[in-house]
Amino acid sequence: MSPSPPRSDRRGVRHRGKPKDAPEFLPSHRGDDKGRQKFGLPTPTFHLICFLVGLAVVFGIIVYVEKQLPTPLMVEDEANNPGRFIAERAKNTLVNLTNIGPRVTGSYENEVLAVNFLKNAISLTMQSAKPIHKIEVDFQKISGSFPLTFLDGMTHVYHDVQNVIVKIGSLKGSDHSILMNCHFDTVSDSPGGSDDGASCVLMLEILRLLSQADKPLVHNLVLLFNGAEENFMQASHGFITKHKWAKEIRAVVNLESCGAGGREVMFQSGPNHPWLMRIYSENVGYPFASSLAQEIFQSGFIPGDTDYRIFRDFGGVPGLDFAWYLNGYVYHTKNDNAAHVPLGSLQRTGDNMVALVSGLLSAEELSNTSKHKEGRIVFFDFLGAFIMFWSLHAGDFLNVITLALSMYSMMSNMKEAINRGLSQKQYLKQLLSCAGTALQSWLLSLFVAVALALSLTALGRTMSWYARPIWIIFLYVLPSLIFPMILLLYKAQKQRKVVVSPWTLFQLYYDSYQLVWSIMLLLSTLFRVQSGFIPLFWVIFPTIGNLIRIKVFQHWRDWKWLLLHATMMFLPFVQCAYMTLNAVQLFIPIMGRTGAANNGELILAVLCTVMFCLLFSYIIPIILLVRNPKQVLTLLISIFVGSILALIFTPLGFPYSGDPASLAQQRFAILHAERSFHDIKGDLINRETGFWIVDLDINSPHTVRGIVPEMDRIQPVTTDCDKYLYCGMPYFIPILSFIWKTHWVEAPPISVPINTTFNILSREKLSQSVQRLTFNVTGPDHMGLMISPVKEAELLRWSILEEPPLAGPKWKGRETYFVYFSYADKPKAWVFSLDLRVPEGWNEAVVDIALTSHFVHGPHQQSQPFKDLVRQFPAWTTVTGWQSTYKSFIY
Repeated sequence: MSPSPPRSDRRGVRHRGKPKDAPEFLPSHRGDDKGRQKFGLPTPTFHLICFLVGLAVVFGIIVYVEKQLPTPLMVEDEANNPGRFIAERAKNTLVNLTNIGPRVTGSYENEVLAVNFLKNAISLTMQSAKPIHKIEVDFQKISGSFPLTFLDGMTHVYHDVQNVIVKIGSLKGSDHSILMNCHFDTVSDSPGGSDDGASCVLMLEILRLLSQADKPLVHNLVLLFNGAEENFMQASHGFITKHKWAKEIRAVVNLESCGAGGREVMFQSGPNHPWLMRIYSENVGYPFASSLAQEIFQSGFIPGDTDYRIFRDFGGVPGLDFAWYLNGYVYHTKNDNAAHVPLGSLQRTGDNMVALVSGLLSAEELSNTSKHKEGRIVFFDFLGAFIMFWSLHAGDFLNVITLALSMYSMMSNMKEAINRGLSQKQYLKQLLSCAGTALQSWLLSLFVAVALALSLTALGRTMSWYARPIWIIFLYVLPSLIFPMILLLYKAQKQRKVVVSPWTLFQLYYDSYQLVWSIMLLLSTLFRVQSGFIPLFWVIFPTIGNLIRIKVFQHWRDWKWLLLHATMMFLPFVQCAYMTLNAVQLFIPIMGRTGAANNGELILAVLCTVMFCLLFSYIIPIILLVRNPKQVLTLLISIFVGSILALIFTPLGFPYSGDPASLAQQRFAILHAERSFHDIKGDLINRETGFWIVDLDINSPHTVRGIVPEMDRIQPVTTDCDKYLYCGMPYFIPILSFIWKTHWVEAPPISVPINTTFNILSREKLSQSVQRLTFNVTGPDHMGLMISPVKEAELLRWSILEEPPLAGPKWKGRETYFVYFSYADKPKAWVFSLDLRVPEGWNEAVVDIALTSHFVHGPHQQSQPFKDLVRQFPAWTTVTGWQSTYKSFIY
């Protein structure tokens, strides 16, 4: 018989039979052909729109829940809440402490007023303490030196920095102590409400509560109020290396802040002491912790550090590191006052720290912590409700089991496909094609984000999200949905020649994302990544859902199958959305102080795109199930394009705010500086004074041009970086690698009370190839020394430290060394020597040296020209600065 001609429907569409080599890969099911035909139909477009609206609602709920703080207890509530932390009392103490004003190391406010304040507060607690407790107080004034691999690397020399230390224990006594640390000093101009005054008043309140306890403490609690953390952890180094109680410290709880309030995050644990996390998880009522945050912080991506590093590296003491991070806009500014610290944050952190310290003080592990040193752990809080943690070894086992189940579930899908006539080769080809498309969609989203960020930079419309974080949704979250969906639809048109059903194609993409995440989980296991719990989420839940579908609900179709998918992915999505939003809230304020050398718009674009592309992994394929995906994409694209136009052509894209209720000010660091340069004979060859403007974000300083007249005359500091060590500028700390875009404008002479001197005392020849140069330095209580031997010379050793000199970034191919010198009491002359190896018979210069001085406090901190300059800045800016000098020499 001859073959029948093709049939036509009423619209004239010709139907041919399905190619023999293109079977329809459908999950097995029970039912008639009508069920099969129904299963092949897409879902209504309205369902996807509702689904996306639901996602927005989930995000909103997470933001709302994350901002909830406990009801603070007032002093009047104390009678009904015995033994509870009282937030109002802590806040009142904080108000009194911040009323002292900025407390810079070396200032009268820090060394006298703040110390007396702490003395009085501690004395009052001791007077009312119950007799079963023994309280001792010690006042430490300490000097020392140490290297610190922070920022570009630096070496510290410090004299007479202060610590106020309290130890509370039982009359019986114990040889084991827990250390709790805060710092009462501040940066220049800041009253230090959150950084770190709030932590200190929390500790005072904890001391008061413990002194009123009815039972004696099993072990001791040492409270360290350190007076030189902002001098880059000098006082904590002095305590842990030289104090009489340092040797009995078994663990540390460090309290810090890079924002004013919110929830305190536990972002560093251990190392290698999981019992600390167990006690934290068993005792605190409001947990918030993440090993992902630990890895990000310890990577150096965030420009900051805490005393935790000092206790860990110089004392070998394990511990837990906590910090507030919300409202980072006021961090290290004049706005960091008590008013910006919420009572609810004080109550939450106080409750948690009281519970944590109580748990630690009764822990049996404290008697022999070395016995419980077991290795690194994975840890995270689950939606702020409880802590989950396990050792890396246990994580390896869990990851391997999960990977095995993942492979089994994908092989089960392949087996189903083979049973229906699809060859193994065809299945694998389609699966790998889908996985490739998934990776391409991420790269496409990243390309769009980078292109958009660079375009906004070129148009001068960057950082719109700084004051209005909602812009991130329109600029970088929506594209993370739109462009992967477009690419999947484009690829699906070709794939449907082989895989007819959209539901089947959806399952293939579901499995392909599971395959990609499985590879990530494998890599995180191999490289011992503590944040490997994230790919674990995205593998174990889809695997379980897939196995349930295959083994239990094979008869489920259409919306039921989609409901199973959504149900299984809900928990990992909500948990990862929770962590993503926390990360965004942390990074937004940081972009305002990372320096103009870093494009904050580009950095945040990349971060957000990567995070949200990963978050939307299993959501993107749903577009394949929609009857009219163009409607959805048209809606999303319209919102995306409209938002960009609004950003460019309306004031809504202005990045800063001076509103006291929602501050998001642009930061400026300006030094009124004098620069002088000397030749090899010691003769002065050039001197100039001006304002050195350190650009702290990508918009600086052009935002204030036309408002501040001096900004119209500024010149970029570029050629000086080739001619002079550290660009011939008075760097306070070694941050040349990320703050090198700066500007200079001529200004009247500075007026400082202390002259900075630098003299060579002797030049000895230790051998034919080694010279020793000895110098004497005098000046204010904050100075910096920059050293760079010529290429032919090598700095072998110095008198500053016994350890080999710590090198920083290279300058013209030469090694550089940065020394930070400070004293907190009477002026100190600083004498040091350098031993340099040079070629035999060398008679030329061997080293370039620059000396900087900084007047960061007191009546001579700001000159009158500087004050006149600052008065011209608008309310949406905040300016920090002081007088400084830079003197360069050649020897």
